[in-house]
Amino acid sequence: MSKALRCFASLIVISAVATACSADSESNEQSDRVVRVFGVYRGAEAEGFRRVLARFTEETGIATSYVGTAAFAQRIRERVRDGDPPDVALFPQPAILVEMARAGVLTPLEGQLGATVRDGYSPDVAELATVDGTLYGAWFRLSLKSLVWYPPQVFADHGYQIPATWDELLLLTTQMRLDGFTPWCLGMEAFDATGWVGTDWIENIVLRLHGPEVYDQWTAGEIPFTDPRIHQAFTLFGEIALSPGQVAGGTRSILTVPAFRAIDPMFDNPPGCLLTRQASSQVAELPSGISIGQAGDVDVFVLPPIHDEEAPLLAAGEVAAAFSTSDEALALVSYLADPRSGEPWARLGGYNSPHKDFDITTHGNQFEVQLAELVEQANVVRFDGSDLMAVTVGTGTFWQGMIDYVAGLDLDSVLINIQRGYGPLPPER
Repeated sequence: MSKALRCFASLIVISAVATACSADSESNEQSDRVVRVFGVYRGAEAEGFRRVLARFTEETGIATSYVGTAAFAQRIRERVRDGDPPDVALFPQPAILVEMARAGVLTPLEGQLGATVRDGYSPDVAELATVDGTLYGAWFRLSLKSLVWYPPQVFADHGYQIPATWDELLLLTTQMRLDGFTPWCLGMEAFDATGWVGTDWIENIVLRLHGPEVYDQWTAGEIPFTDPRIHQAFTLFGEIALSPGQVAGGTRSILTVPAFRAIDPMFDNPPGCLLTRQASSQVAELPSGISIGQAGDVDVFVLPPIHDEEAPLLAAGEVAAAFSTSDEALALVSYLADPRSGEPWARLGGYNSPHKDFDITTHGNQFEVQLAELVEQANVVRFDGSDLMAVTVGTGTFWQGMIDYVAGLDLDSVLINIQRGYGPLPPER
């Protein structure tokens, strides 16, 4: 594992005071119970994950049922509040994992079980699911969020080059418009999670504008959204999302086009757009028959740097943690810590592993091997900022702020409203 990934991992070790899980009533459940699993995977991603669960059942005899939602942050809190938590959940936001650990509703992975889970990772990656020194979960998947998807044949036909800098990216989009193309496809609709695509944009830009130190201070809440440096990042995003002729369907469409369907016009004839920034998980949501690679219908490059010579990477992922104390639920968490657990999904496509010993030749295509190599070679890798921020901000006012900004609210008001997620603003001097 690269030094950068180790640094990225250590940055999201979160200290919290956790109390013991109070779900003792589950300890006497029957061994033939069905483990209820809850997560964010839907569509093709859910199919990949269900293949993982199917092999778990085949190897252990333990049955599972899975439910996925785009509104994980809201729904998991509702289920806990209503006394109906799942047995196992796959958390896309570390901040929510901390919240649940503090509430005492997650099961610590102690003793031999904790040691078994930790063995699936490098020590620093195991710490990603650790709260105040106690392990609560197993990291299952990583997703890269700094990728720009493009049609290589159109690039070849028109002589377009992969941009090495942000300025080159802007020049490229200008040339595309002059050639009669709309440069970007962009959609943010995701039901109750609408806005996360926009937060990914801002996080990528902050990391490129101001570097990892400022990024870390910002995601920790030490630099407010009203800071001029964050204002600058929003402005750069606005130059892409809010400028006439930049986005297929116009700015108004951004809030109504589903996040993973935004890429679809790229494959029209003529193409409706030539660029879209989206996570590596987009691969599982491509239209049927679309091939990836230089000789295929679509390929990717890393969103270019703004100041530095090398582009940093933004990453995210999901961690499996148990609400139940049952042997079956804990067996599933332990299983997901095994490097082999993701193999069925990797063969299907759309899976990247955080496990130290995952066999990258298992991937069903060269694309995912390429992504694994990107992470290994990168000097700067940071975790998704909104997933690290206080939950009232990261999955609250930040998401809403992106909706408001695209809808036309003035930027200063947007940033003030986002910052209020941390609490009342200090009086002006």
